[in-house]
Amino acid sequence: MRSGPLIPGTKRLVGSQPRLVYFRSPLARYGLALFVTAIALMATLILRRDGPTPAFLFFVPAVAISSWYGGRGPAALATLLSLLLIDLNFLDPNGSLFIDRIEALEIIAFIIVAATITITMEALHRARALAESRATALKRLNEEVGRSYDAEREKRHVAELLSQAREEVLGVVAHDLRNPLNTIISSTDMLLNENLDPARRAELLAVALRTGRQMNRLIGDLLDTVRMHAGKFTLDIEDVAVVTIFRQAEETFRPIAEKRGICLEAVPPDDGVAVRADPFRVSQIIGNLVGNALKFTPERGSVTMRADASDNHVTIHISDTGPGIAPDDIVHLFDDFWQARRNDHRGVGLGLAIAKGVVEAQGGRIWCDSMPGRGSTFSFTLPRAMATTPA
Repeated sequence: MRSGPLIPGTKRLVGSQPRLVYFRSPLARYGLALFVTAIALMATLILRRDGPTPAFLFFVPAVAISSWYGGRGPAALATLLSLLLIDLNFLDPNGSLFIDRIEALEIIAFIIVAATITITMEALHRARALAESRATALKRLNEEVGRSYDAEREKRHVAELLSQAREEVLGVVAHDLRNPLNTIISSTDMLLNENLDPARRAELLAVALRTGRQMNRLIGDLLDTVRMHAGKFTLDIEDVAVVTIFRQAEETFRPIAEKRGICLEAVPPDDGVAVRADPFRVSQIIGNLVGNALKFTPERGSVTMRADASDNHVTIHISDTGPGIAPDDIVHLFDDFWQARRNDHRGVGLGLAIAKGVVEAQGGRIWCDSMPGRGSTFSFTLPRAMATTPA
């Protein structure tokens, strides 16, 4: 884990890896982890004198504090030490490391929460360091620009954009990562109930795991956006059969479509049609577009994937029978952090922006045709792989 002050530079407005600012001394970081864990133990022992108190209650904040001020290593130390102290002092039989099945599930839930907290704290550190790097770069830019009225006006415009981007990054991380974290903490709190039904306990563990995966997707989207702005987005180009792309997408999304009562249909082009693209990134684009189509298509609606091949390009269309999109909203669809439905918090508004960046990086383009009440069709092109003939 890196530590120390952020290194300023005008070339780092969006992208290069910012330093994470923790305590400078490793001794201080690990000492803090030991100290807050000891405080958690004492607080739990004191409260247990007056009545039953959940064993994990004060150890979760101890892990959070260790992660925020110390990083991944001290957080791991606080987690392991917390588990050891809880097992020795609060789980039957006292003074023994023996655990039964229910206690094992509680320990697993605590480890999930601790890992999620550590990941979230790192994301918050990076977002804050990124915002500070933008502010430093903006300050230096303001010192170099401004010799005329037009230059001053342009400088103010850049300042507004950077300030807005900074607020958006911090807002996304604070809101969209905090919500799933609260879900995990709530689920874990209920798991601490010793009389909880085993089926309900398994359900709560599934909720915590699913929410953790959601947080991982959010962080992945943020990192992809940063790499694109920094010019560090890489692709592994190869020939990919469109039939294979459609089959994989259908296998992934058919269970979701059937659960929601939506007809999912794939209409691939003729056999042998392939594109020159990164197969992982193409699957990411298709997954984003099909996922959005299923999300906004009502029950008994339909989502269709089809492809048209020309001499140089293959055009892939994702159509749905959803509510459609207003013309004023279409122009903003591929902007960062933008959502047509402001009350929809199932994403951070980066999926379509990432899809646009990935498509354009591979030499294609992406667009949307839609009318309110008539559904939407998202289309994008990719270079066609030229068939080779044997010598």
